[in-house]
Amino acid sequence: MLTVLRFLFLVPAGFVAATLAAAFALVWPFVDLPPSPDPFLIAEIVFAVIAQAAQIGAAIILPFALFVLASEVLGLSSILLHLLAGVLGGGTLLVLAYGRALPHASIQVAAMVAALSFALVYWIVAGNSAGRWRARFRAPTPAPRTDEG
Repeated sequence: MLTVLRFLFLVPAGFVAATLAAAFALVWPFVDLPPSPDPFLIAEIVFAVIAQAAQIGAAIILPFALFVLASEVLGLSSILLHLLAGVLGGGTLLVLAYGRALPHASIQVAAMVAALSFALVYWIVAGNSAGRWRARFRAPTPAPRTDEG
């Protein structure tokens, strides 16, 4: 039952939290808050982060699903693996979006920061326990026999 709840709630919650974190990492450099924050400006920032998160989520849902499937089945819960997958995903996104003419270095850094923040937040929410459900389905080891005879 816990395995079903993990795949129904924890993994999607991790995906949503990670897309919001990546969107915030992309939007935050462009935010210029005045000394007294305007509530309409705050609402505009929130809507910008949500719209950016929707775009990020739509763009990476399939590679994310493949990575989650592999990490859950193989029990790969290393933070380094998740961060490496984030870097590879960000680099792949840059190559697919821009081809051989890569954009300015600031755009490359922004994409990598967003990819790393996505990977880190997903690992914190759901990735650190990837594959632990498999231990519950293994047969218990039989007790050693002691024949006295």
